Amino acid sequence: MIKRGLIVFLIILSGPVTLSQTYIDLVTASYNYSPPASFEFSDQKTNIHNADISLTLPVPLKKDVVLLPGLSTTVNQLSLDPDSNGSTGVFKVGLQLGVRIPYANNWSGLHYLIPRISSALNEYRSGFQIATIQLFEKQKSPTATYGFGIYASEESYGWMLVPLASFYLKDPEDRYELRIFFPSRGDVNYRLSDQLRLGLYFDSLGSTHDLQSPQFGSSYVQRISNDLQAYLRFDLTPSLLLAVRAGYAFFRSYRVYDSRDTAGVSIANFFFNDNRTPLNQTVGDGFLFGVRFIYRYNFSD
Repeated sequence: MIKRGLIVFLIILSGPVTLSQTYIDLVTASYNYSPPASFEFSDQKTNIHNADISLTLPVPLKKDVVLLPGLSTTVNQLSLDPDSNGSTGVFKVGLQLGVRIPYANNWSGLHYLIPRISSALNEYRSGFQIATIQLFEKQKSPTATYGFGIYASEESYGWMLVPLASFYLKDPEDRYELRIFFPSRGDVNYRLSDQLRLGLYFDSLGSTHDLQSPQFGSSYVQRISNDLQAYLRFDLTPSLLLAVRAGYAFFRSYRVYDSRDTAGVSIANFFFNDNRTPLNQTVGDGFLFGVRFIYRYNFSD
């Protein structure tokens, strides 16, 4: 009963966990490096560093209800403008306050409230935000699920709404695994050997970070990036996994806007009647190289 109760969805930086999965990632940590990227109208360049850590500890209750407390943090480090004095670190730290509730006919619901602080390390401004995830998923077979829902996030410019569609499919012989969280994230991998898998990972969920600086005043950074990376994953043990990744960031930008310059509502980073004026020259697209560590709990253990 406890193992059944632990099979939960999680929408964390590593992506959702579905009812058909036989594991849950309790700890994930990753680091990405982007070689010197050019600014829009300048020959100067800046390195871009990104790191994230997420933790979760499912707590099974009665009748297969599972509490999902967790914590996630992300840090990006780069120069925001050719005239900036050094680099700026923007971060996001959030609590994951969730519950997974089983419903009738093999349906289950994931309900999350995510309070967080999203600001800058060396140019801090309050940056309080709140987000929610409402996801419903149906288990079609022991190795396949599908679902739908919505992600709503209070950003510095207004609200971001993301309609969600989730899909999970795994070969019964564990040759391949497909996990899609459209339009924000996706992961597909294929087993090359018992300890080695080849995969493709996509992440496009943007963020905003409040900023207070001599250069930009009271402002915020809007990060948009569509990261596509191929990876090799080494299963060092059944619970400890290491992936090395390489890929490209498409349509990437780190725009700075005045805190009073808002945009209302966006749908999955698409803006309507956006008349904001950026205060900086943003960096553009570029290559990504990274590494990811996972501590995994397998229900079959």
